Amino acid sequence: MDQIQQTSTALAELTDSLRPEEPREVLLARVASRVVALMPDADAVTVTLLADGRPSTVAATEQSLVRLDEAQYAAEDGPCLEALRKEAPVQAGPAELRERWPAFAELAQEAGVGTLLSCPLFLPADGAVASRRALDHRLSGALNVWSFRQGAFAPVEYALVAMFTSAMSSIILTAARWTAAQRQADGLLTALETRDAIATAKGIVMVRRELSIDDAFQWLVDASQRTNRKIRDLALLIIDEPALVGSSS
Repeated sequence: MDQIQQTSTALAELTDSLRPEEPREVLLARVASRVVALMPDADAVTVTLLADGRPSTVAATEQSLVRLDEAQYAAEDGPCLEALRKEAPVQAGPAELRERWPAFAELAQEAGVGTLLSCPLFLPADGAVASRRALDHRLSGALNVWSFRQGAFAPVEYALVAMFTSAMSSIILTAARWTAAQRQADGLLTALETRDAIATAKGIVMVRRELSIDDAFQWLVDASQRTNRKIRDLALLIIDEPALVGSSS
């Protein structure tokens, strides 16, 4: 089985094993580990993501190399950021690094890095309409493949990395959708709990003060304003201590 077939098989296995509730960083770390396992020259992988235009490393198979990513972020330049700016893969060995990024080249040499391949990640536009426009995308980060050998990464490995970056973009989008759905579900649950609490407290007010349903709710509104408490918080207090309502007698 050649590398392309192995990569296709690995991506299928990753897709089948995805769990939306897993943190995005955990999912990306799993993909990064597969890249190292499948690419003969890859010794480590780091994943850069952009948040509000600022890059950060969110996954790494070798923590000692994260400082090399961070050095690029601090200098606002380097192979990874060049890949982001050009929206194209950037491969660099010692000679290229010394010529273009001498400070970073020194750090890379100290870490034993022989070759770095940085490939941009694109996040597909969300939504049914956008999904029909294949060119719609948003730059979301970069996959950085590190080798301790000079002259690493043959052209075919560019294709392998491209397959993984596509998969990682989908993972990022899936994780974002899951987070949004979970947030919405939490909001609905809170709204239901609030509604039930207010309804129960309103019933207590109706009974103890002999009020209509509308007057009982107005009583809660007035009490909320007097005590400077949210109606939900006041309702929970009343449920715990109905005597706080007093009585009509």
